[in-house]
Amino acid sequence: MVAYRCDGCSNEWARPVEDDLDVHDVVRVDLPNASLYGEVWQVEGDRVQIRGTGGAWLRWVERWRVVVH
Repeated sequence: MVAYRCDGCSNEWARPVEDDLDVHDVVRVDLPNASLYGEVWQVEGDRVQIRGTGGAWLRWVERWRVVVH
């Protein structure tokens, strides 16, 4: 589970970590200061490589940051 807390209103919630990611899934990546959108390019254990729209970028992120769209 990934836990979230809103600093402004103190609300808390949780969501499960995605465990069924497949190559080409469309995803959102929750980073500390931004959200990225792209598709899964590779999955390796606890990390996932995400490809930006049109191949603009490739970035490895921790699996717990990924949300399937």
